[in-house]
Order: sequence, then C-alpha cells, then structure tokens
Amino acid sequence: MTDGAQQSGQPSSAGSHGDGTWRYVVAPALVSVLTGLFYQLHGCGSDSPGPTPTSTVTETMSDDTQESDSAVPSTPSVSADITRIVYRGADSGNAAYADIEVDTDISGLRGQECVIKWSTYYPYANGEQGGTNTGYSGQRSTGLLAYDDTVSSATLAVRAQQSGWRVHIFVYGPDGTLLDQQDGPTG
Repeated sequence: MTDGAQQSGQPSSAGSHGDGTWRYVVAPALVSVLTGLFYQLHGCGSDSPGPTPTSTVTETMSDDTQESDSAVPSTPSVSADITRIVYRGADSGNAAYADIEVDTDISGLRGQECVIKWSTYYPYANGEQGGTNTGYSGQRSTGLLAYDDTVSSATLAVRAQQSGWRVHIFVYGPDGTLLDQQDGPTG
C-alpha cells in the first residue's frame, strides 16, 4: 500500500485536520458568520423583515407594564341564570294562553337587553327527555338593563293546544349568544 493508496476500512487522511475539528466545530461557526454577512449584503435593512427566529422568546411583565395595564378597564363577563319558572294560570286576556313567570339573574349587560324566548312541547309519555313540539313559540325583551347585576322578572303569555304541555325557556344575550335555558312547569 504505497503511493498514497488507502487501506480498506481506514479513512483517508488527505485534507483531514486530525480528529475532525474542521467538520464539527469550525464549519458550523463559519456557516453562521457567512449567513449573517449574506443578510447584511442583500439589503436586509431596518425596513425589511429579518430572518424568522429559530427560538421563542418569553416576555416577563415588569412593574411598569403591570401598572399601565391596570388602567385599562376589564370587560365584565356576561351571564344570565334562570332562577325560577312559575306557572301563574290562564292569561286574563285570553284563556288559550297561560302566564309563565320567568325570574332571571343577569350580569355584565348594563345598558343592553336580553331576549327571553319560549317554546312549548308535549313530553314523551315514558318520561324520556324531550318530546313533541307544539308549534308554538314566542319571545320577549327584557328591555334595557339599568344595572350591571339585575334580577329580571318577565311574565310570558305562552300558548299550547292541549293539557300536559311543558315550556322550555331560552335566554339570549344582545349578540344572540345563548346564555341559559331551562324547562318550565307542565301546563
């Protein structure tokens, strides 16, 4: 094995720098420096976007940031909870209707209104959840709510065809979001 011939299974020593320092340490550092120079030479100025970051940065909030953020008012959470549904009997103006009182706790909607909707149905005879829709439904506005926390009481004139019906009450926010729903008494 003379004249620079390589033995089988042994790496060539030609162009090698000992234990591979060039390949594992110097080459990645050189690539990093050349990449930085490349961005500088090709006009990556202050008005052009920089390269995409390869890591995420976690920001911490200083005392100054916390104080300035506290001046911004927080948006109150919007909620409505049906607290009670009471059957009041036949409507005094029309016996085909029944008066249903719906009591609701509403918060976060000062100066806005909720819509209370109802739908009547006949429950399944075997006691399963649900039933058959009567085809009657309606709605009523709470009107503009004067306070952040309001207890609203609305009497709905509800219609159904025969005895044994039930009413389902829905409360919607001003943007149409369903805030609460509940089954009422049997009429």
